[in-house]
Amino acid sequence: MSSRPRIEEIRASIERAMNRKGFTKRSLSSAAGLSESMVRDLLKKTENPGIGTLDAIAVALEMPIEDLIGSERVPLLGEVGAGGLIAYFNDGDQFELVPRPPLAPGRLMALRVKGESMLPKYEPGDIIYVRRDHEGVLPQYLGRHCAVHLTDGGTYLKILSAGTMAGRYTLRSLNAADMENVEVVWASPVLFTMPNQNPQSDAKG
Repeated sequence: MSSRPRIEEIRASIERAMNRKGFTKRSLSSAAGLSESMVRDLLKKTENPGIGTLDAIAVALEMPIEDLIGSERVPLLGEVGAGGLIAYFNDGDQFELVPRPPLAPGRLMALRVKGESMLPKYEPGDIIYVRRDHEGVLPQYLGRHCAVHLTDGGTYLKILSAGTMAGRYTLRSLNAADMENVEVVWASPVLFTMPNQNPQSDAKG
């Protein structure tokens, strides 16, 4: 099965669920908390809907998002916690699986945000997705929120910046001191964020 669900399949899934539930395009947009024309545009012309939009539609339709997008799942490899800085990975081969973002091919990994120290950018319980398909750092990653794996084995969620030493990088945070001139094995920008479905239960994580 392809890791990239076709937008036509997503649209067909939405329309089938709308018919079952008796929604119009406008009423589904309203129930999902979206702009009045969002569902209409998604069904007619939007080619790359965000995971947050599809998640809101799935909730309004009372169906799992994976049923809506019909895509493969992505392993949830750990949590971003301890001040919103360090990604702690699970051991072993058995991982929880979470929905793959729409129209997102390639090797992805998912991390769950823990605690409130990454506010306002990330909420506790949000799931962030990054792509892992190369080593090193691409120039276009500078200035972006990235998962960054260092030579000392640590993995961090930081804003990636150029260091003051050749071949080194500075990792910046919303709520912590910079990590200056570190050696990076790989970095990958945050591609998607899946909003937390149970904000009350994760608020104190």
